Amino acid sequence: MASPSPLAIDDAIAFLDTLIARLQIPSAAASSSSDPAAAAAAPAVDSPSASAKKGDEAPPQVFLRSAALSKEDQEAGKGSILNKPGRKSLKTPGAAASAAAGATDKPVKAAQPSGGSISENAENYDKAHLQVGLVQSVDDHPISEKLYICKVEIADGQVRQVVAGLKKFLAPSELQGKKVCVILNLKPAKLAGQLSEAMILAGDANLDGVESVKVLEPPAEASVGDRVYLQGSSPSASPVKQLSSKIWEKVVPILKVEGGVATFDKIPLVTSSGVVRVPSLPDGAGIH
Repeated sequence: MASPSPLAIDDAIAFLDTLIARLQIPSAAASSSSDPAAAAAAPAVDSPSASAKKGDEAPPQVFLRSAALSKEDQEAGKGSILNKPGRKSLKTPGAAASAAAGATDKPVKAAQPSGGSISENAENYDKAHLQVGLVQSVDDHPISEKLYICKVEIADGQVRQVVAGLKKFLAPSELQGKKVCVILNLKPAKLAGQLSEAMILAGDANLDGVESVKVLEPPAEASVGDRVYLQGSSPSASPVKQLSSKIWEKVVPILKVEGGVATFDKIPLVTSSGVVRVPSLPDGAGIH
C-alpha cells in the first residue's frame, strides 16, 4: 500500500483542527480521549521527527489549538496565571472586596487639637471672672520676704485682700494707686497665714538670666469693675461662682503676651475701653 503524501497528512490535520474548533474542545488531551482518529493523527504532527522534516516551521496545529479556544476560555487561561498559590487574582470573586476591607481594617482616629478646641478654650475662659481693680494699699507681709498684702477695690467700694508674690520684682510705689486685672472667683486661700481673696494677674519672662515681672495694665480709660473678656466677644453674663482649679489650670497655659498685649489662645484680652497691655515683655511670655 502506498504511503499517504505529506500534503494529504496536512489536509487531514487541518480538517481535524477545524472540527475541534467547532466543537470548542480546548486541548489535545480532550481530542485524543474523545476522537480516536485525532489521537492517531496527533502524534504524527507533534512528534520531533515531523517537525524536523518541515524544518524550523512550527506545526500549524500549535496555532490552531489556540484559535480553537473560545475567548472566555483564553481569558480564563490568563486568569490562571494570576491564581498562583499565595497570590489573589483581581478577577477572583470577592478579591476586590477583600482588598478594600484590608485597607479599612484599622480604624482611623480623627486628629484632635492638642490644646483643646477654640470653643472649649473660650468656654473655660468665660467661667473665669476677670475684671479691673484698683490697688489702694500695699503692705509687707509680716513673715514672708516674698509677699505683699494688698487691698484692692473691685467695684462700688468693695475691697478684697490680695496676697501677692510681687515683692522681689516691684516696689510698693509701682503698685499703689495702679489699675490692675484681677480674677475674683478662685477659691480663697491662706498664704503664709494671710487670707487671699483674689489674684492680681502678671506676666513674667526671663530676660538675660533675670526674671522680669509686669502686672497687666488695663486701658487708662477703664473703670474699676469693668470686665476683662476676649476681643470679638462679650463678657460672660454669669461666670461661675467659684472656678475649679482644674479649669484654671487649662486657662493659664494659653495666657500669653503677644506684641505687648495680653492674649488668651492668641485672642487679645480687652475691656470696653480697649486692649489690656503687658509692657516690656517679649512675645510668648507667660501670664499668671
